[in-house]
Amino acid sequence: MDDSLLSSLDQSWKNFSGAWKSARTKSSEKAIHDLRVNTRRLIAILDLAKAVSGDAEIAKLQRRFKKVLKRMGPLRDTQVLLVNLSRIQQRGLVGDFKKTLERKERREIDGIRDELSRGRKQKLSKAVEDVRGGFCNLQVKLGREKVHRSIDRVLSSRRNELLKAERRFHRSQPISEDLLHAMRIALKKFRYVIEAAQPLLDDSARQRAKEMHAFQQLIGESRDVELLRTALEKWANKRGKVIAVVPALDRLQEKRDNLLKKIFESLTELEQTLTGTLKPVVEKTHAIGTAATEPPKEDFRKAAAAD
Repeated sequence: MDDSLLSSLDQSWKNFSGAWKSARTKSSEKAIHDLRVNTRRLIAILDLAKAVSGDAEIAKLQRRFKKVLKRMGPLRDTQVLLVNLSRIQQRGLVGDFKKTLERKERREIDGIRDELSRGRKQKLSKAVEDVRGGFCNLQVKLGREKVHRSIDRVLSSRRNELLKAERRFHRSQPISEDLLHAMRIALKKFRYVIEAAQPLLDDSARQRAKEMHAFQQLIGESRDVELLRTALEKWANKRGKVIAVVPALDRLQEKRDNLLKKIFESLTELEQTLTGTLKPVVEKTHAIGTAATEPPKEDFRKAAAAD
């Protein structure tokens, strides 16, 4: 296994460990967001590792990290609603809606702190350590070309998935929220796998990931506004007071329409970003027969114990 991928795994795990500790102690909007981002980055580097090594255990480890994402989802959604709600006037029923969300956030935080226990983290640490050890054992058997071919397959697959999702959304009339969300998910997966492979790619990969991130944020903002509009309308409807929040709903709808317009205007630019081949940086890889580096087991144990 190429040392640069091992380094990416090590750095991703270190960042994940720090984000886990912060989310457990603070559970703030930023802390939960950072944990989810670093979880996705670990899943992406494991995608590359799985393609190179073919180790079935990696897929099992990915599923465990995906469970972390899923468990953080409800709290993250509630916190995003609160962030976006803070940008509009909170008089009357809107203020009551905010209090409802704040109570829900507190309940979710109580549950999250139980989920982010040291025991769970230590089990993940052991699993990551085992996977990394397998990488080192395989390194002497793998050549530079095989590493790049395997990574190219992952990149091509993720790019094709994104292009298909983008074209399905582009053709949708009326606009499909599900297809927009599917495009955003495909975009995230492709961007994260590019970031994971960056040590093996040229400088254009960094710029391409940056451009995709900007488009992803645009889609995310649109989705967040729509989720807030829908949640507020549903909450008010249960109380038979939708009319009282119509002004707020109208402002959110107007903002959403403007964001969707920007998304459609940016689709051509996105397709241009997706064209072309991501080129490897040969000098950053190692030749066949390079001695394997022993996995720093002590480092993994220290990271787990520190939390």
